[in-house]
Amino acid sequence: MPTQILGLGGSLRAGSGTVMALNIALAGAEEQGARTRLMDLASLRLPLFNGSDGIDGYSSKEQAAITSLLDAVDEAQGVILGSPTYHNTISGSLKNALDFLEILREDGPSRFTGKIVGLTTVQGGGSGTGNNTLTTMLLAARAMGAWVPPTIVSIPGGSDMFQEDSHHTDSTIELRLRALGAEVARASEMFSAYWSSI
Repeated sequence: MPTQILGLGGSLRAGSGTVMALNIALAGAEEQGARTRLMDLASLRLPLFNGSDGIDGYSSKEQAAITSLLDAVDEAQGVILGSPTYHNTISGSLKNALDFLEILREDGPSRFTGKIVGLTTVQGGGSGTGNNTLTTMLLAARAMGAWVPPTIVSIPGGSDMFQEDSHHTDSTIELRLRALGAEVARASEMFSAYWSSI
């Protein structure tokens, strides 16, 4: 059965560069034989995490959105997180989604435990602040038990640097994103085989 890789996009903007970056990375994963799925938080419309240990305090519509997120992460062997850089850090929507991933886990490990989690960020302009965003995602992923591969991609210039077909105008960025997806897919397959053997 092919490895499942989930792209989780933390932007709520229409025409998000983050979503386009994830599409390129997921294409790299598909080239390695993985099945991929993109979950765009703009369409999922999660409620704000309220700190509870369950979903009973949310409306039925909110519970459906939360469950969709949890199921998608549970089904994936690897995840690629993408976030725009807002005020030198990750978006509120991605942080909110990461908070929900810890819900309903009091009897087990984090949903990222033993999984490969790749990272990419898109920042507007050429401010070079994406490294802080990547560091924030790296710390969060590791705190949740994930293994982060060495290829991480910071993309300057915002969504204007992507073409309508989701390709990036800089071929080097395009290749790095594809390499990120390929790396996550290969490592996820190896980790999945390891965990199933013990």
